[in-house]
Amino acid sequence: MRICSRNIVVTVMILVTLVMVREGVAAERYGSMIDAHGHLGASFDWDTIIHVMDRNNVSRQIVMPRYYPGRSGDSAGTDELALELASKYPGRFFPLVGMQKPELTGANKWHNPNETVESILNETEAKLSTGHFWGIGEVIVKHFAYTSGRHAELDNPIYSSFMKRLSQIAIRFDVPIVLHMEGEPNSVKDFARLLKENSRVRYAWAHSCGRSKASVIRAMLKNHPNLYCDLASMTNVGKSGYGIGWPRMEEYTALIEKNGVLFPKMREVYEAFPNRFMIGMDVAHARGMNHKNYGRRAKRFRELLAQLSPQTAAAFAKGNAIRIFKLDRYVKGDGGI
Repeated sequence: MRICSRNIVVTVMILVTLVMVREGVAAERYGSMIDAHGHLGASFDWDTIIHVMDRNNVSRQIVMPRYYPGRSGDSAGTDELALELASKYPGRFFPLVGMQKPELTGANKWHNPNETVESILNETEAKLSTGHFWGIGEVIVKHFAYTSGRHAELDNPIYSSFMKRLSQIAIRFDVPIVLHMEGEPNSVKDFARLLKENSRVRYAWAHSCGRSKASVIRAMLKNHPNLYCDLASMTNVGKSGYGIGWPRMEEYTALIEKNGVLFPKMREVYEAFPNRFMIGMDVAHARGMNHKNYGRRAKRFRELLAQLSPQTAAAFAKGNAIRIFKLDRYVKGDGGI
């Protein structure tokens, strides 16, 4: 029994060592990562954000203000707040013009923009003209509720007057649009129409292309060269996050990994389209911005990236985010934030 137990312990130690070596080798290939899907509210502690990023070797973050009010002690954010954060830490944070706004709730407003939505479109254009914003997002199209309230469960039309006009603004300023849309088949068909008619827009479809199945993702990427995806919150860790099937799964939704191992069909898609994916931690609320939550997501991403070819891993870790958001145009003190 002692010999058997000793063999088991040795085997476990070897496996742990192999995992650590694999992660270490993968990290050396690309070094730091870019969090291409971050959020900001007024209750976020900025020192904590910097601390968890530094501790996990995350060099930069795409910041999308969350205008939706959170629970008690989780105040909403603004574009102006995101600019302040970017100004305090030059070269670390890159704000997008925020679209998680209560004023956009209601499908009718997307087809026939009212005065408030018109103001949002005009403000977006004005803000992008300053050169201090790096895109538009996160536009909430189809969203599954994880809290109660009027803005929790949303089903807005992707092929609509609002999205067409937002797309034209994106073309004018050469910036991407990040959108959240669960991969419901009819929504995907409508999105395909928008992609085709606005081929000059870089669309970043969040959360593994709406948690779509590998076959759907492959077809959409093949048919639309202007489509990109992020893997924000798709890690299978913790008690929440899209990577564990939270807040719910439908027949058309899918995960990307289990216990730190990529599903083969997903890995095949990633290797087939190495320049089309980004990673992101997707911490949307102040209570989630801590080392335990942020750290386990970052660690799991490194484990997943280690299963890809070195070139693909490097592209996912930061290369694609730099290219899609054109972060290379940032120069401290000259054209920067």
